[in-house]
Amino acid sequence: MNQSTKNIGINYLKPLILILGALGFLFSANPQTSQVSYLFCLNPSVQPFSISVQDDGYTLDNIKIEKFLKENGITRIEKWIPQATENDYDGNIYLNRIYRAYIERASNEKISELISLTSSQSEILYAENEFIRKPLYSPNDPLTDVQCSLNSVKATQAWDFWDIPSGLFPEGREVLLASVDTGVDYTHPDLQNNVWINQAEIPEWMAEAGLDSDNDGYIEAEEVVDFLIGEGMDINGDGSINLRDAVSDGSPFEDFEDNDNNGYADDLLGWDPSGWYGTDDNDPFPKEDVASNGTWAHGTHVAGILSAVSDNEYGMASVAYNAKIISVKGSRENQSGEPGINDGYAGILYAAKAGYYSGTFTIINNSWGGGGYSGSENATINTAFNTYGAIVVCAAGNGDENSGSQEYGAHYPSSYENAVGVCAMGCSYSWGNWATYHYSVDLAAPGENIHSAIIGSSFEAWDGSSMASPNAASCFGLLKAYYPSWSNQELMDRMYMSADRRVYEVNPEYETCNGNSGDDCFGHGMVDVYKAIGMNFSPYLMIDAVSVEMIADDDQSLNPGEAASLIINLENEIGWTDADNVTAVLSTTNPHITMINNSSEYGEILNGNIQSPLTNFNFAVSESIDLGSIDFNLMVYADGSDGYLYSNSLDFDVEVSLFQNGFPYDTNSELKSAPVVADFDNDGDNEVVFADQNGEVRMIKDGVEVENSIFPFDTGNQVWGAISSADLDSDGFLDFVVASKSKSIYIFDIYGLKSEYDADRYLIGTPVIGNFDSDSDLEIAVGGYSGSTSSNSLFVINYDGTDVDGFPYVVGEKIKAGAAVADMDGNGIDDIIFGTDSDNLHVVLDSSSPAPNFPVSLSDRIQSEPAVLDLNGDKIILTGCKDNNFYAINYNDGSLRFLIPTADDVFTSPSFSNNLIYFGSDDGYVYAVDTFGNIAEGFPLGVEDEVVGSIVFADLIGDGSACMITGTSGGKVFAFDSNNDLLQYFPIEYQYPIASSPTVVDFDNDGDMEIVLGTTGDLMMIDMKNDYFPDSDFWSLFKGDNARTGYFSFDGGGDWSCGTPASGDINCDEIINILDIVSVVNMVIGSLDNYSDYELWSADVNQDEIINILDIVSIVNIVISE
Repeated sequence: MNQSTKNIGINYLKPLILILGALGFLFSANPQTSQVSYLFCLNPSVQPFSISVQDDGYTLDNIKIEKFLKENGITRIEKWIPQATENDYDGNIYLNRIYRAYIERASNEKISELISLTSSQSEILYAENEFIRKPLYSPNDPLTDVQCSLNSVKATQAWDFWDIPSGLFPEGREVLLASVDTGVDYTHPDLQNNVWINQAEIPEWMAEAGLDSDNDGYIEAEEVVDFLIGEGMDINGDGSINLRDAVSDGSPFEDFEDNDNNGYADDLLGWDPSGWYGTDDNDPFPKEDVASNGTWAHGTHVAGILSAVSDNEYGMASVAYNAKIISVKGSRENQSGEPGINDGYAGILYAAKAGYYSGTFTIINNSWGGGGYSGSENATINTAFNTYGAIVVCAAGNGDENSGSQEYGAHYPSSYENAVGVCAMGCSYSWGNWATYHYSVDLAAPGENIHSAIIGSSFEAWDGSSMASPNAASCFGLLKAYYPSWSNQELMDRMYMSADRRVYEVNPEYETCNGNSGDDCFGHGMVDVYKAIGMNFSPYLMIDAVSVEMIADDDQSLNPGEAASLIINLENEIGWTDADNVTAVLSTTNPHITMINNSSEYGEILNGNIQSPLTNFNFAVSESIDLGSIDFNLMVYADGSDGYLYSNSLDFDVEVSLFQNGFPYDTNSELKSAPVVADFDNDGDNEVVFADQNGEVRMIKDGVEVENSIFPFDTGNQVWGAISSADLDSDGFLDFVVASKSKSIYIFDIYGLKSEYDADRYLIGTPVIGNFDSDSDLEIAVGGYSGSTSSNSLFVINYDGTDVDGFPYVVGEKIKAGAAVADMDGNGIDDIIFGTDSDNLHVVLDSSSPAPNFPVSLSDRIQSEPAVLDLNGDKIILTGCKDNNFYAINYNDGSLRFLIPTADDVFTSPSFSNNLIYFGSDDGYVYAVDTFGNIAEGFPLGVEDEVVGSIVFADLIGDGSACMITGTSGGKVFAFDSNNDLLQYFPIEYQYPIASSPTVVDFDNDGDMEIVLGTTGDLMMIDMKNDYFPDSDFWSLFKGDNARTGYFSFDGGGDWSCGTPASGDINCDEIINILDIVSVVNMVIGSLDNYSDYELWSADVNQDEIINILDIVSIVNIVISE
């Protein structure tokens, strides 16, 4: 809110001042008032009275008022601001005529009655509640090396307006930053040298004694301490010599005279209006023997933010750099528990006078407050501002103290006329939803995780509007140092004018006060001291946009080994000076970058305008560079006004990646469902169809997402299973199928929804496409997964959404994962293989009946999508299980062919390549086994995190061999060559976990492969750069094909037989042992139909062409003999 608006509101309220004490609730939620005291103010015509205190009470030199007070139970009375004089007034409110009256027992009702009675007395101008004011902070964990606030308020840039490395510093001696608070540990090693020393209160003889050791005419705190140490003056006898000795009884710095006529004797370094019970003294140190990081350290923490010593190789820095700290203690030491602020307004008046009478300028910080308007308080603020020329900066509040949430409301003193109200933001302009916001706020400043000093010599990071207020006050201090002749109003106007309104870009709803009355509830914006100082003579150039153009590649993605042009657009921010003769030089420390053209000119850039370079910057990237960011620096030079030479160092980065242009594509949702990449409109270019956890089916065509009356299509609930695709109705266009938790199956082509099937059951597995009846069309199968299992079914439907005869097939068990499809019984029609949460592996034939010997029961839930290996006509079912095992089941008799144990659940669907079966486990390993269950050499292969979806294979390096690709829950994509060595640039680490199985396809038809994966936040596509072998054909998709059949057939004898044949070595592991005995026993007592020619030959140990008990005896003898 601007100052004029705040003034209008308060001026309107002044005629109502007599009732405002009782109506404070109108201005702020839940103001806290004292139950033992209230304030009253005498009319200007009534002389201030003298108070005499005796053991049995008090007397006044105004008999009428004394009688009234005693008759109404007033047990004690004191001046509200003891040092106020006739010069301290605001309108008809004289601060030296305001008194605090006490009653014996706490009572809100009694206080309200007394306010009414007192106000009715003719000598009384008004009476009002005394509001309780509290420090406004919340402690956080210790922090040692981060001060984000310095960058947020642009202090580090503002310091460049001085030549600090050459010894030209801000002139801070004439700028006083007052911490009116719980007191300041002014002996803290990072505060002491910036503590204000009141030059007029130093006895004249001491100056003559050489106290000014550097003869610069100014006595610094460091010189005072050096003098005391040199004289051995441990005056307070605490065993150490420091500034406290200078204000201890018997100090040579005390002469009991008010030498500067400000009304306070011996105020050498500040003032304590509170003392122990409320008696003033000149030592504003916090209460002793308290926690170094408790509330009594609040004033010290504030003082560090105001003006800790900068550039001293210790602790922290402050925006004001070297301004002087005044400690003003407003908390009485007789308080137990957490201290409140008892005499804050007496402290405000002192601080204002201290600066005025010393010929300097005071910025008074008040990191405390509460609800409820007080005319006495506002009069004090106005006096400090109007009479003594001070700036009064106040914290706007910490929200609702009970709930810890944000609160809309006025807060005092921050909402008073002539106070600068400051609300707390995050360093990145974010609103933390815990502080107070209101149209009376003037500025925002960082108030989260703010690092500063505490009592002693340490530092901590605290949160609170208490930290935001001194950040803003310190900015006022640096601004005053640059413009020493400016008045308080001029400084405030400039700070408001230059504030950064980006807070409303990040939090737009607060520009209209989040639905409450008023606007701009973060004030004019985040305090920006850099702009406040420089906007009249300096431009402010920043990077608007950086674009990369490939010199010899049109995919617009910077890859290793490429050359590129950089187009760096510069913006001169509005409100600054125009920039003339702008030039820029580009550099990088990356050894894998060769600069070709590193400089350019921009000409003139008017404020508020954006300009492109006259010539582009060019560079080349080595093939040996790592994927990731290249850090660049752009050094910008320009002419400002009045001969000012502007320069700025701008850092940015450019990504070197293997990502396809336009990817990763932000989906704003998780993609567990494997996408389909295919040419759906027969135009020769591929589209990508994917479905997300929001339940939307989406399509990317020609590099952009399709948004029309069809797509995105909202299914109404999450999509977990992969999308399957085939030309279901033989119309020449590919269709695609989505199953949703909305309990429906959706069948599309690129032109829209063709049919919908309501299963009335959650559908979260992959729909699989096959020919499940005797016609020529394809059908769709998917299982139900609803809570009531008795009617859970396997659904098989036609492309038009009608049921296939004999289906749904009631399973009575929950089917979470998709099925596999194969002609298991050899009748030319596909059958369906799936697992359930009841631990059963089912085979349902096209006749809508279970296959013989099925279901087979495993030992835990089956939530892996199975695959079928057709090995020379024998069908082997392969599946993972939640019992940490991977199973191979012989279809012919349901027997266990082999079992592979892992260390965690197996959810992945099996894959096939290089004569091996592959699967991944949640134990972070990829497994490869042969058809006998033997672990392949080099496996298990570690990939650090859970393997997601399925493992796929493709020619990524152009040699015709199969590379293995997998993604993990840790956000890494792995690619291995045929020797299990990682390909160059892999693993590729990504910011989000991988969520879907990879798909490898030549997406853009450029002769190389792309790897497509879903993540928890977007769709990723990695562009490989080697042409693939044209005849290569691998298991490159989830479940092997877009129909998601999970079927792999092998017909030729040699490839899948044993490479080291030996009689008796049934499982071909080159060892004849108990496992081979078990195999022969199984053959003798069971069927021989499921075994390969090699296994049958090897089991006939005695070579009589009959496998029987004699072979068992023979192999046992072999094992015993070996």
